[in-house]
Amino acid sequence: MMMKGRQPATRVEISIGDRRVQMDSNEVVRKLQGVKPGRIKAHAVKVEGVYHPIKEAFSTVTGVDVADFNTHTARNAFKRLGFEVVRMSKT
Repeated sequence: MMMKGRQPATRVEISIGDRRVQMDSNEVVRKLQGVKPGRIKAHAVKVEGVYHPIKEAFSTVTGVDVADFNTHTARNAFKRLGFEVVRMSKT
């Protein structure tokens, strides 16, 4: 998913508490390749055609424990890198 009028970033730096982590789109693809996604509760990121739970994916890529960041942080980072971020409907 492309942002209107802006090219996605190739690398982002995120502050989580007093810690700073970096991630780039190639790293996201590489680290999630072959990872079996867990159950998606509400938010997901689509990487190489596969939907991953957003917090699980962010944790896998950055090494930050899921309890140490919120969904908004993960959604923002993946969006800035140009990945499709969705809210799954409850049906």
